[in-house]
Amino acid sequence: MVKTVIKPWGCEYLLYQNDNVAIWHLYIDAYQETSLHSHPNKKTGLIVLNGAAKVSFLDNDTKLFYGEKIMIRHGVFHKTKSMTDTTLQLLEIETPVNKEDIVRLEDNYGRAGSTSMGPDGFYIKELDIKDGHVGRCKVKFMTINEDYFEVYKNDFDNFMITSGNVSHNDYNIAGPGDIISYNNLKKLIEKFSIQANIEGIAVKTC
Repeated sequence: MVKTVIKPWGCEYLLYQNDNVAIWHLYIDAYQETSLHSHPNKKTGLIVLNGAAKVSFLDNDTKLFYGEKIMIRHGVFHKTKSMTDTTLQLLEIETPVNKEDIVRLEDNYGRAGSTSMGPDGFYIKELDIKDGHVGRCKVKFMTINEDYFEVYKNDFDNFMITSGNVSHNDYNIAGPGDIISYNNLKKLIEKFSIQANIEGIAVKTC
């Protein structure tokens, strides 16, 4: 059982948090959408677990289907809409952790101009994560080291990094808050060095 935050477009709950990142599991009801908003100081990333999403910016749209991802840098206005009659499920990663870091430009629920992320209410529900599956994806926590790719073959499609990083000299190439594909992470680890093990949430389409 988990405490879930009720939103006018659906609900969400906190799946994971450490000092650097927070990961939320979002449920957006059929054909509903979040506000058109930005996060001035944090970057966010989304992975679709079930359904189809339209992520809209000020001048263009991107459609995402289950297993697909997008990264959104700080300050970019965006909104996410469920495109089907199925509840849209997403994982959202944010860094730094600051739920109040929001500016709403437009909103279908009367919240335009509000910067508050205070909960609309709570209810207790059972998670629908069974045997590591959410919607049409398999989700699991995973630790990756330099030997990982020699042992496992395509064990995930995308990976949300919660700790550890890939670096070169003093430059951080990939780290907490990033979503990176299996192939790209493999290439980076083969070329650059890992600072401690990389930990995070792996997502694979079923």
